Amino acid sequence: MQQFIVREYQSEDLENVVSMDGRPSKRRKDQLKKVECLEAFYAFIAEQSRKIVGFIIMEDLGDNVSHYMLQINVAKKRSGIGKQLVGKVFTEIGGGGHVSLCVNTDNEEAIKFYESLGFKKSGFTDGYRKNQNKYWYQIDL
Repeated sequence: MQQFIVREYQSEDLENVVSMDGRPSKRRKDQLKKVECLEAFYAFIAEQSRKIVGFIIMEDLGDNVSHYMLQINVAKKRSGIGKQLVGKVFTEIGGGGHVSLCVNTDNEEAIKFYESLGFKKSGFTDGYRKNQNKYWYQIDL
């Protein structure tokens, strides 16, 4: 298995992240533009053989860091990239930090992933966005 590296997101990464898995995403582009304009975000890229294979964006709300977006190239899922990206954010936040996030109730893969990292279910919202039900998770570092 090829190794990958995690590094800070840079503005010149934008187009490569937007189309990292051959499926360009306007939502990715919009969220990454926010990162470039605001200092309240952690943003990291995972690279393998100089190609972007994943990224994470987390918004720093002071005493509560809120998950914003984690995406891995579909062909690279289940290879440890997501775990390493989340771990990088945990390191940046440091002890005493708190992370909260939401997951679609039908996204079993993401639910298992976050629970394996120690996140605990803390709530439920019916029809949160686009009529999708959400579970809320949190973890104290």
